Amino acid sequence: MSPYTPLITPKAKTFTLGDWWVAFLSIALALLLTSCGGGGTSGASTSDSIGTSDPTLPPAANPNTSTNVSPGVYTALWIDPSDKITKTITSVVMQTSTTSPVSAQFYALYFNSPSDPDIYSGSLSGIGSNSAVINSLGYFQNGTGTLRTGTATLTVPEAGRLDTSVSYASMSTDGPRSWSANPESSLKQDTPAAISSIQGKWTGRWSYAYGFAENFTVNISDTGTVSSFMTFQSDCQITNGNVAPAIGGVNLFNLSFNVPNATQCFVKGQSLTGAAYITRSTIPGKTQQLQWVATAPSGRGISFRADR
Repeated sequence: MSPYTPLITPKAKTFTLGDWWVAFLSIALALLLTSCGGGGTSGASTSDSIGTSDPTLPPAANPNTSTNVSPGVYTALWIDPSDKITKTITSVVMQTSTTSPVSAQFYALYFNSPSDPDIYSGSLSGIGSNSAVINSLGYFQNGTGTLRTGTATLTVPEAGRLDTSVSYASMSTDGPRSWSANPESSLKQDTPAAISSIQGKWTGRWSYAYGFAENFTVNISDTGTVSSFMTFQSDCQITNGNVAPAIGGVNLFNLSFNVPNATQCFVKGQSLTGAAYITRSTIPGKTQQLQWVATAPSGRGISFRADR
């Protein structure tokens, strides 16, 4: 027997074609997981999904609990001293800028007659604080088409209340110059508006100061396109209409449409902008009520109310 143990040199394993294929697949899988974010943080997050609020803006304030002037819809009952009849005033505050959260648009519908309202409108500054101002207020009267200009101040004396005071050279037949309103109870104000709630066919009363069109039909597509085949004031018609959820997560819609040049039309050749919202209908057999208001730069405007 040999007096020593021979040194055994290991023999390298020879890779077969199958071994090389397994190695290739392992490397490829590792690269794929790395590029897709597997095992780590994904490059896309749920906050990027369609319909989320602008992350640069605070959540919509609930006007029922906020002590600041907040976007939303407010309703007031006002006793007209001329006839002692209680009339409704609906105010709308809608934020208009993502870069300037204190800027907003103000609209108010004063239902001097049961169905056709006067329209107050103006750019509002100071929302998010206890007081906001309108330096150029328009007051457009239903029936006469008279347009007056002035100023207004909005304050919140306590949570769930919005006081409005307007100032302009008025006549005895003009509408109210101050009112106290509460958030509209049939509207969940601090929930973002959804196009699905407003899309479809709406038939109602179209008011335009010099008259009205009953059974006026408007169609809204699932992308927010607004159209109508009907005319008002003889030959006025809306074109290029659109609605979109208002910024800031409030339950309102931005509204816009054009009115082409027409012989009789009091807003011919102008672009109108405004607000729309959906509340519960009080008409038996109906579930939704659409209210909208839109004004031209001058302050002259149109309102529309429909139930379905």
